[in-house]
Amino acid sequence: MKKTLHTITIICLFILTSPRLGQTQTQDKLLFHCPPLPQSTTPPTPRAHSMADSLAKEALIPLDVETEARIAKVNSRSRQSTKADSARVRAFFELLGSVHGSLHRYAGIPVQDKLAKALADLQQALVLNPDLIAALHSIALIAARGGHDYTYAEALYLRALQIEPANAIIHFDYAELLTYQGKFEAAFRYAETAMALADQPSKDIYQWRIMRMHYMAKNYDWVINQCDQHIEKTDQEDFWNNGWPAYYYKGLALAEQEKYDQALEAELLTYAFLSTDGFNLASSARAYAMAGDTAVGKRVLAAVLEPDFEWMPYEIATAYEALGDFDNTFLWLNIAADEGDEWLRWLKLDPRWKRIRNDPRFKKVQERAGG
Repeated sequence: MKKTLHTITIICLFILTSPRLGQTQTQDKLLFHCPPLPQSTTPPTPRAHSMADSLAKEALIPLDVETEARIAKVNSRSRQSTKADSARVRAFFELLGSVHGSLHRYAGIPVQDKLAKALADLQQALVLNPDLIAALHSIALIAARGGHDYTYAEALYLRALQIEPANAIIHFDYAELLTYQGKFEAAFRYAETAMALADQPSKDIYQWRIMRMHYMAKNYDWVINQCDQHIEKTDQEDFWNNGWPAYYYKGLALAEQEKYDQALEAELLTYAFLSTDGFNLASSARAYAMAGDTAVGKRVLAAVLEPDFEWMPYEIATAYEALGDFDNTFLWLNIAADEGDEWLRWLKLDPRWKRIRNDPRFKKVQERAGG
C-alpha cells in the first residue's frame, strides 16, 4: 500500500520549505507541496461555469446503491465538467474523488484498483489546486487508515492546518492519527481544539471518538466519568440518535477495571437502545462472557451470526476472545482484515487483545492491519 501511495503521488513531493509560506517549518516537519496551477490563456466563459456547476449538481445526487453504471456516469459527467472549466476544482474533486463511494470509507477498502483510481483523481485535484483542503484531507485518511503510512499522513495534515488553521475535522483526524502512534497528550490537545472549533452536529460525533481515544489510552476513570455526565444530562429519547455509545464505552472501561457485573449492566442498556444492531449485540455477548455467564454469551453471539444482523467482524472477534475461543477470534479478525474493518486500526492499542498479543496469529493479523 505504501508503494502504491507514493507511486500515485508522482507530482507532489515532501520538502522542507514551501515558496508559498516563505519559511522553514518548525521541528523538522515536512511539507506537502505541489506545483501551482498554470495560468490559463483562455479564461472560462460564464457558460462553462454554468455547465460545470450543473453537471456537478446532477452527478452528486446520492443514490442508495452505487452501481458500475453510476460510477461510469459520474466519471463521464465530471470529466465533461472539468473540461468545460478546469478551474472548477470542486467539481473535479467532489465527483472524481468520490466516484467509488465515500472517501472516508476508502480507509478500509480492500480493492486496490479502486483505491488507486481514487488517489489518482485526488492527486489531479491537487495539481489543479495545491491548497485544496478536501483533497489533502482525503489522501491523509487513505494514507493513515488504508496504507498505515503515518509519516506521510502527518505531513498532509500539517500542510492542511497551515492553510486552514481553524478546520475542526482536520484537527480531529490528526488527533486520531497521533493516537494510533501512542502520542496521547498531543492527540488530546488537537481533539480539544477540534471540539472548540466544531459545530454542534460534529461535536456529537467527535465526543464518542474521543471516548475511544481515551479508552485506548487506558484512561478508564475519565471515560466512565464522561459517560456518566452524558447519561445524566441527555433525554432518554435522544439516546436513540447519539446517546447509546455512553453505555458502550462505559461498559468497556468498567470491564478493564474488572467490574464485570457493572460492565454487563451498561452493555445491556446499550443493546436496549439498539436491539437490532449486530455491533451492540456482539458487545453484549462479550459482556456476558466477561461476567462469567458463558452459556448466555454463546447464545447471544449465535444470534449475532443470524442473517438478520449486519456482521461486525471486529466486535464479534472480541466476543470470541472473551469466551476463550481463540481459533474463532482469529478467524473473525482475519475476516475484519479482509473487509477493511475500520476498528482494525486500533488493534495495536485495544486492551481487549491483551491475552492474545503474544500469539503468533495475532502478529500476523497486526501485520495485515499495518501495525
